[in-house]
Amino acid sequence: MIRTIKFICIFTVLITAYNCAGTVNKQLTQSVEVQGHRGDRGNFPENTIPAFLSAVKKGAAVIELDVVISKDQKVVVSHEPFMAAQYMSDLVGKPIKKDKEKSYNLYEMTYDSIKRFDSGSRGNAAFPAQQKIKTYKPLLSEVIDSVENYITRNKLKPVKYNIEIKSEKEDYDKRQPQPALFSAMVMKIIKNKGIEEKINIQSFDPAVLNVMHKMYPKTKIAFLVGEGTFVKNLSMLDFIPEIYSPHYKLLNNDEVASIRSLKIRIIPWTVNEDKDIDHMLNLKVDGIITDYPEKVLRKL
Repeated sequence: MIRTIKFICIFTVLITAYNCAGTVNKQLTQSVEVQGHRGDRGNFPENTIPAFLSAVKKGAAVIELDVVISKDQKVVVSHEPFMAAQYMSDLVGKPIKKDKEKSYNLYEMTYDSIKRFDSGSRGNAAFPAQQKIKTYKPLLSEVIDSVENYITRNKLKPVKYNIEIKSEKEDYDKRQPQPALFSAMVMKIIKNKGIEEKINIQSFDPAVLNVMHKMYPKTKIAFLVGEGTFVKNLSMLDFIPEIYSPHYKLLNNDEVASIRSLKIRIIPWTVNEDKDIDHMLNLKVDGIITDYPEKVLRKL
């Protein structure tokens, strides 16, 4: 009888410990912020209203998107400042040719013209599950209104916006405004929509981020990087950003420790494969930018 009682006690302790460990692990993973890259690019045309609403519906905490500027100074949601041959179609439905794509300079096109090009009917060969839907490049203001209204109508949890300013030094005054003007145009929309507390600004261009921090010091900043070490990349900024967003392959235990030492949040991009998602979760990152929000969400 004593041995039986002892066994029961030990078994109970082990089960309790297992459950506690499970709870801790779940709590750790639940704190990971899932960001829908260009909305839900794996399943819907990128940077379009259907993609953003899909990400919201699935439960993404953050909508990640890119912005460029049109000739008439509208803030347009687009990854490229031109019509990408990979997925864009012209006014009569024909695919944009690769050797012609950069001739469609959005900075030299009015938004009314930009909107007439089809962003989704062809799909994207890199994402075979992506639905083929006739759609267009929306304005940032339209995206915000559409997402906020969708959340209100369906009584869903609020989301945040990770807004990337697409900027390259060689494009200044050719395919985009100078950093200060570009930043002001984006922040004007954000302030008009009253979502300052729901956003962060990200960019690969340190000049944009330095200007943004100086002009709008209360705005959260994410530094996007695709190469180099954390220490080297951080030296390009005049300040310490709230978020460091490297390509996921740049992260390892040493890099994570270095970033954590400055209390900076770590949100890698663009993590799509299960093994890579698992690796990022094991590194205890703060968020994951992914083309497939559902893949990350089902692990949390």
